[in-house]
Amino acid sequence: MVDTIILRIHDLKKHRDLVRFVNINFNGSSKYTAIIPKDEADEFTKSPLVDEKLMIDYFRNSKTGTHLVRYKSQDRLNTSGHYYFHAYENRDKDYLEFNFSVPKYKWGTNILVFARHIWDRDFVFYNHSSLKYNLNESFDLIISFIKNFFLREFSDQCLIDYSCVEVNRIDLAYNQVFHCKDNALEYLEYQKEIRRKHSRSNVESFREYPTSLMYKTKRYSIKIYHKGSEYAKTDKREHKKINKVKGYEYFKIDELQAIADKILRYEVTFRSSMLSYLYNNNLFRKKCPVHQARYVIYKKVESIKAKNDKIAERLGSIISTNKKERYKEAHPYLTCDPNEERVHKSMNKLISHNRQFMLKIDENTERFNSESGRYSHFEPRAKFSKALLKECAKFFIQFIKEFQVAEKPSLATVSDRIDSYNNTHFRKLPKNEMMKFYELLQNNSFEDIRNKKLYSKATYYRYLKRFEEIGVTKNNTIILDHISVPVDLKQYHSTIFLKNQFLKIA
Repeated sequence: MVDTIILRIHDLKKHRDLVRFVNINFNGSSKYTAIIPKDEADEFTKSPLVDEKLMIDYFRNSKTGTHLVRYKSQDRLNTSGHYYFHAYENRDKDYLEFNFSVPKYKWGTNILVFARHIWDRDFVFYNHSSLKYNLNESFDLIISFIKNFFLREFSDQCLIDYSCVEVNRIDLAYNQVFHCKDNALEYLEYQKEIRRKHSRSNVESFREYPTSLMYKTKRYSIKIYHKGSEYAKTDKREHKKINKVKGYEYFKIDELQAIADKILRYEVTFRSSMLSYLYNNNLFRKKCPVHQARYVIYKKVESIKAKNDKIAERLGSIISTNKKERYKEAHPYLTCDPNEERVHKSMNKLISHNRQFMLKIDENTERFNSESGRYSHFEPRAKFSKALLKECAKFFIQFIKEFQVAEKPSLATVSDRIDSYNNTHFRKLPKNEMMKFYELLQNNSFEDIRNKKLYSKATYYRYLKRFEEIGVTKNNTIILDHISVPVDLKQYHSTIFLKNQFLKIA
């Protein structure tokens, strides 16, 4: 289910009517100043849109010699009169950007997710209670929304060339509805004990707050937060303003707060670089046998390089010369075939580019992204497709699963599971050793045991793998499982159905 989306309309000259409409009808709320190089400044002054009507601030600091350009950021109340969305002009990069939350645009709140609801003609409770089913429908819904957005908000004379419309960022979101506020907050505390595997190498990127947790990288961000706390701080204030403007209780704030208090919200922000990564590695020339054969070689060399990096890292941590030499003998560097290294180099150059995901592309662009061949230049554009959103959905679902906590089994249950496993498998699990380890887990988490260094790193991960064989993972942290709810939308739709009068526009 899509939340925030950033749309960029490229080629301001072609979309002059749209730019003029925004300048006339949007309110200028602030301005942003950016430092640009001399060569870009020269190009900027040649822009076809530099005239007395549309000129934005451009100046040179005579003391420092710095060239600066100032961009307008504007907003406007949408046609439904319940949400302000923003436009951002970037003249030197030649695009107009719209940045907004899709559910807030539609309903004024993201307590409702962007999916079909009970008031939709095609809503089926069984189907639309499935998270996966809703995510599969998201592509058609968002494409329809984007086209309707331009039709609703802008004059009929503002014709949009969809080959110039880029999806620059997209957020997926899911609202997990609990039985009460206390259950939601208690569940969040258990989630804070869970650490994603990639956070080990960069702990600084992982942040915890009283009612939220988040992890941020250059490509993407993940976040879980208590919606009720966030609503009370931000959206509630906006809803009061809208109610005051309309002169009546358009938003039923108390009911919205009551629903939000039961919600833990999961969000993943897919920035342009993450969309590019998913596309380049999973979709680019997927059906081209030549490209796929080269990609296998690329992954092979990547694996060798990663192993050699680990060896080098380990050698760097060994102080003793004798120990270092013994480690070198036991762990020699892996070698690559020169031809495979050349393939790796060219492939790395090809799939490391950032892409622009357009709503429409031409045949030549489609051919570049589908077939290997001799091309005069790299084509940065690709289609924003259902397959790309599906890759985002896979990542999103995996993120949600990794943060689902479950009951910690009793000692007797674990003992029975080990016996059952050993009765049906040739390779047996060491029951006595595992039970001693599990006794430590009664007052510690897996992470606590690792941090206390009670076992070597290799031994710790060996135990982790053994317990996974019997269904015990780092997510089994709840002593008595009375607060968990399924990862679906049954509770969400039931809550919305019972409270279907809380939002007049629903």
